[in-house]
Amino acid sequence: MHPFVKILTFIFILMTMNLLSGQLLFGLLVLVCIAALMLEPLHFLILLKRMRLFFISIFIIYAFGTPGEYVWQPSLIFSPTFEGLNLGLMQIEKLVISLAALSLLIVTSAKENLIVGLYMLLSPLKFIGLSVERFAARLLLTFEYVEELAASKRHLFAFHQLDEIHAESESFQIDKVIVIQAQPFQWIDKLIMIFFAYITFSFIALKLIS
Repeated sequence: MHPFVKILTFIFILMTMNLLSGQLLFGLLVLVCIAALMLEPLHFLILLKRMRLFFISIFIIYAFGTPGEYVWQPSLIFSPTFEGLNLGLMQIEKLVISLAALSLLIVTSAKENLIVGLYMLLSPLKFIGLSVERFAARLLLTFEYVEELAASKRHLFAFHQLDEIHAESESFQIDKVIVIQAQPFQWIDKLIMIFFAYITFSFIALKLIS
């Protein structure tokens, strides 16, 4: 699949999950999680493990901070609500879907291919004066420097090293050539883009009619 189409698929999944709820949202969750576990289970499970505290925090905030019917009657000083529990679980489902979609995008694409996809996605911004070529080149060089920094620090990465990245990015080799090689679209890529366009225009039409 073309990297541009992969990025569009990632965006489409994020847009779709915000329009679904209940069983449909859970079905999308199961689908993307199965795909992520089949392709690279370790990568996906590591992402989930690193986000576990964030999941718990989100659930507690929604459960105890959302007005509604209290779970424990009579209500105690701190009591979750049924509406809060439902919203908390829904937000966690959406976060897991996002992580699964991101995992699929990362494990199926090299960083150079992702740069190509981002370059094509941002190309229309040339008309408002944005230098897409410079942005793509700087992004690729930053990725390379982050990998080198992580390796030299034995994968111990701290926030203060962000300043090092910014400083080093100003001294990148000016003679280094970055080649953004365009890839041809396959028939499956064209079908997927037509499908996305059809769904998008259909949704817009329904919104306008209603």
